[in-house]
Amino acid sequence: MAPPAQTLEAMSASVQKHIATVWPRTGGIWPGVDFSEHSVILTDGKAAYVLDKDGRRPVSVDTLKKRKVALPTRPGSFNPITWEGKKSLILWPRTRNATGKDKDPTGFEPADAALNTFGLATHEEFHPYVQHGGSAPWRSLQQAEKDAGQGDRDTVYPVRAEPRIQRAMVYNSLLAAYKEPDRRAQHLAAAAYWQRTWARANPDEAQASRPVELLEGTAKYFEVAAVAMAETGSADPAKTRAHLRETLQPMKLASKAFEPYAIGAAALLNADAMGLGNVKKTLTTTYTTPLDQVLRGIRPATSAQAPADVRRGIEDNVRKTNESLSKVIDPFVKAMADDSTPMLLIPIDATSESVGAEGFYTTEELPVTIIPGFRLTFDKLTSGKLTINRATVGILDLDGKGYYALPLSLDGTKNRLDDRRLTLDTPRISGTVTVTTRTDDGKRSYIAQ
Repeated sequence: MAPPAQTLEAMSASVQKHIATVWPRTGGIWPGVDFSEHSVILTDGKAAYVLDKDGRRPVSVDTLKKRKVALPTRPGSFNPITWEGKKSLILWPRTRNATGKDKDPTGFEPADAALNTFGLATHEEFHPYVQHGGSAPWRSLQQAEKDAGQGDRDTVYPVRAEPRIQRAMVYNSLLAAYKEPDRRAQHLAAAAYWQRTWARANPDEAQASRPVELLEGTAKYFEVAAVAMAETGSADPAKTRAHLRETLQPMKLASKAFEPYAIGAAALLNADAMGLGNVKKTLTTTYTTPLDQVLRGIRPATSAQAPADVRRGIEDNVRKTNESLSKVIDPFVKAMADDSTPMLLIPIDATSESVGAEGFYTTEELPVTIIPGFRLTFDKLTSGKLTINRATVGILDLDGKGYYALPLSLDGTKNRLDDRRLTLDTPRISGTVTVTTRTDDGKRSYIAQ
């Protein structure tokens, strides 16, 4: 039986304690970073609490609406905001602790819901207020975007096991180097071997992952270090290091999306343990990755073998993933190719909320980003509002503008089109908007306004 969910009041009290412990000391995690004057607002759509290092106070949802705060609409969603002059984030937390199979086997995500919420808030404030904002936005990320855009987080479906084994072993070797400093050189040589093997076999994927590792690997490191400080109640690096060596575990599941986070974080944990003090400064000014910096001067091992449990775990996971994805991606690709099935197009910029998803994929047949389990409320449409709940959508570019696209059925459903007014009423999508219509190569599209 799952444990009862925490109330928002109890959750906010716990998160505030973590903020008071850690945010005034974030400069010890990343030089020059000071979250002491940041805040976060936790809400469940009915009540809300403002949290900062000094305490916790309730604020009504009506007050938030009057101040034009974009409210999150589901657990796990968030929006960066400015609140009473402070850099802040409004977040709808998940209030249930993870149990059993829901626990993260790598140890990166705390099972405790309050710690998880604190980590998410810390991570998501690092992006806008440190990497992209503040007095010195990272030149490295500006160069990365110029050279390679935002990178590529899509996994090619059907998923292949071997690249995922290779990247898991990059992480596992870094983790071993962190846990076993006496054998660090050996483990780093193995990490270099696996990274070189993967990059040579998958050059496009390797190139596309670099901006993601720089952006998300550094933020994940900041989050993990902050959570460790909160769990230990100490800013002593030796105590947080001992805690993380115990907590973090090898990767035995396939996750192309998570690999850059984990590898970047593990590389920076090693940099701390090795006393590589200039690495963080370099990452803010030069387009490189944490892994590149830690492996500088390391000669790759001549060979290495993935442990049987890692290989077996990833191969089994890939098989199950492909079976599951075939039920949602295959019908989506078929419907998108069928000219008799119209599309609904929703502008990507018609929301202020973070996306909920069960992964990002692409296919050779339809080479666009495909997102199963897509969850989002579009609250910035001029003609109405739409909510998508666990549908499969794609990302398309039309005349230089990005859209979320999904097949649309108007026959035998509660969906209807009256003149230009589209009403949708299904478990996967609901709402009412005005649409314009266009036809490209025989395929009709309805564009939400």
